[in-house]
Amino acid sequence: MPKPSFPLQDLIERESRSYFSYSLKEQRFLYKNKSFEAFLAEHASPDLTQLLLLIHDEDREYVRKVYQSLGPGNVAERIEFRLVMEQRTYYLNLTAVITAEKPRCLIGHFEDVTEEIVHTKNLIEYTNKKNAVLNIISHDLAGPLGTIQMLSSLLQGKGNSLNPDKMQQILTMIETNAKRGIKMIQEFIKKEFLESIGVEVQKQRINIVKGLEEIIAEYKSSELHLHLRFEFNCPFTEIFVMIDPTKFYQAVNNLISNSIKFTPDKGVISINISREANKVIIEIADTGIGIPKKFHDKLFDKFNVAGRTGLRGESSVGLGMSIIKTIIEWHNGKIWFTSEENKGSNFFIELDECD
Repeated sequence: MPKPSFPLQDLIERESRSYFSYSLKEQRFLYKNKSFEAFLAEHASPDLTQLLLLIHDEDREYVRKVYQSLGPGNVAERIEFRLVMEQRTYYLNLTAVITAEKPRCLIGHFEDVTEEIVHTKNLIEYTNKKNAVLNIISHDLAGPLGTIQMLSSLLQGKGNSLNPDKMQQILTMIETNAKRGIKMIQEFIKKEFLESIGVEVQKQRINIVKGLEEIIAEYKSSELHLHLRFEFNCPFTEIFVMIDPTKFYQAVNNLISNSIKFTPDKGVISINISREANKVIIEIADTGIGIPKKFHDKLFDKFNVAGRTGLRGESSVGLGMSIIKTIIEWHNGKIWFTSEENKGSNFFIELDECD
C-alpha cells in the first residue's frame, strides 16, 4: 500500500507503536505504519470486523462497547485488551479517535505491552508467594531461635556453676536447634531456586559489570563472618547483555554459594569479567578443595552423583548444577569449568554482548 505523505510521517514510520488510519465509509485502512504491518503481518485484513475476531473472547465485548461509545472527536485512551494470534496471547494498549470532519476515519495507535504485563503479573505472584513463605518461616524459626536464646541466656547466667555434662548437653541442644533453623532456610532457598525455572524468561538490557559488582559487594560485607576473601576484577565499567536478571543472578549466586561450601577459611572467591570478540566471559573462581576428576563428566547432569557435603557441613542440592546450566542456556550462553583437587575450581559463563 503506498503511504501518503504528511508531516511527522518519518517519525511515525520509525515508531515502535503501531499507527493506523481506517476509513469508516470505505471500510479499509488508509494508512498503516511499519510497526503495524510487522505486528499483524498476514492478519492485517482490510476489514476491521475481521480483526475484531482476533480479540480475546473475554475482551471482545469490552472493545466493542468502547468503539460504539466513541463519538466524533472523542478520544479513547489506554484501552487494554488481549489479541490472540498463532495460539499466543498479546496484551495491547490502544488509543483511538474518530475524526470530527467527514469523511469519518478511525485513527490511533496501539502498543504491545505483553512483556510488561506478564512481568508485572509474575512479580505480584511471586511477591505474594514469598511473603506467605516468609511468614511461615518466621513463625517456624521462632521455635528453634527462641530455644537457642533461652539456652544461651542460661549459659551466660549460670555457666560457671554447671558441670561439664550439663554444659555439653546445653551446647548440643543449641547446635541441634541451630541446624534445624538452617535447614528450614536452605529448604526455602532450594524451593525458590527450583520453582524459578517455571517462570517465563524476561530479558532486559543490563550492565553486567554493575550487577555482578553489587553481588560481590554483598558477599564482601560478610567476609569476617565467612572467613573468606571476595574479589571482583573487571577493567570495564560497562558491558551490556540481554538477561533475565532474577534468573541469571540466581544462577551466579548458586555458583558462589558452591564456592563458599568448598573453600576453606582464609580462601579467596573472585568474579572476573573479560571480553572476547562480541562475547562476555564471566569467571567465578575459588581456591577451594576442587572437584574430583571422576565427577567432571557428570557435573551438569540432572540427579548427578556429584553432590557433596560442604566443608562446614552444608547439605547438597543435587539439581543445582543442572538448573544452572539450563538457565545459562536460556540466555543463549555456555557454561564450563576447570578444576583440580586441592587447587580450586573455575567456572566460566559466556554470553553475547549487546550494544
